[in-house]
This record gives sequence, C-alpha cells and structure tokens, in this order.
Amino acid sequence: MLMLYAYSSKFQETIRSESWIGHVYITGDKKMKAKIRLLFIIACTIMLSACNFNKDTVDPKDYMDNTYKNHEQLNVIEDKQSLLYLLKQRDTYHVLIFKKEGSSYSYEGGVESTVPFGYMKVGTPDNIHIVVFIDNSIVKAERYEFDLRASKNDKDKLTISLDGLSELDTYLIKSYDFLPPYSSISQLRFYDKHGKRIDETVFMD
Repeated sequence: MLMLYAYSSKFQETIRSESWIGHVYITGDKKMKAKIRLLFIIACTIMLSACNFNKDTVDPKDYMDNTYKNHEQLNVIEDKQSLLYLLKQRDTYHVLIFKKEGSSYSYEGGVESTVPFGYMKVGTPDNIHIVVFIDNSIVKAERYEFDLRASKNDKDKLTISLDGLSELDTYLIKSYDFLPPYSSISQLRFYDKHGKRIDETVFMD
C-alpha cells in the first residue's frame, strides 16, 4: 500500500497507491506550498502510471524457438505495426501476431485452424486489424473476397477482394486495417482463374 501524506498548518491530503510509503511536510508561503503540491501530485501520477503499466515485451525469435520449435514456419511478414507468422504442425495452422512497441514487440495473440485458410481479428476502439491467411497449395485460388459489416445483420457491407493469388506467396498472409464501425467479417470466398466459385466446404471435412 502506497500512502503519501502532505501536511500544512491548514490541510492534510492523503494519496494512495500500491508500493511506497513516504511523508512530505510543506512549509513556507502559499505560492511555494502550491508549487510543491503540484510537483508532488505530478510525481505521484508518474509513479502510479509506472505501476499500472505492466505489458511484457518479447523477442519473437525466442518466443518461436521456445513455444513453436516443432512447427513448420510457412511464412513471416512484417507491416507497420505487426510481425506476423504462419506456422503448421501436422494438419493444424497457426497464425501469430506480435505487435510493435517502438523497437520491441509484445505478443498480441494467435489463432489455430484445421482448414487451409482463415482469418484473425484484433479490435481496439480506434482500429480493426484483420489478418487473412491461405495455404494456396491446397486452395488453388486466383482471388478471394470477404465482406465487412458494422454488425452481423447489417445490410450495408464493404467487400474486400484480392486478385492474382497465383503470383503471390503460396502460403499467404495479408494484413488489413479498418476504422470502426466495421467489426463483423464474413467467411472467406474463393474463385479460380476462370472466376468460378470454389466450394470451401471441401476443405472442412
């Protein structure tokens, strides 16, 4: 329990936090007292912020070596805000996201799939981050698309499409960023080089 006390002849203030005990006695004229109190409050705010911020950073390479050393690394890409891995072990795919924190990284999360495609969505109040992955050695698609809506039952939609998949990475990772209110994503749809819809259910057995 952190309890900081500030005393003058006319007042007593108590500020609570979690890790330190100290006493500050304020004497002198009113202006000096006000300045000292202001500096004291600023220092407390900084200490409280430091105590409350406890987000671990990781080395992605070490994390991969320690946690996924028996997985096949299919692809890895880096965008402006993330480092993205696509892995596979037996029939299970893994997508991992490491968020950039300056020159460091924090583990943002991951998703598993037993089918050769899928997506992961990470949402904040200001941003929707969507990562799409495809094992195109199996799907053999030339184009994919998906719809975004503000809600699942919203009639208005935004359709996202990517062509020329045969010329891109066989094990594809694609990252998108959208602003709210788009938060609901449809299933991925695939088309061959003739524009014919590929039946995704054949990969789900």
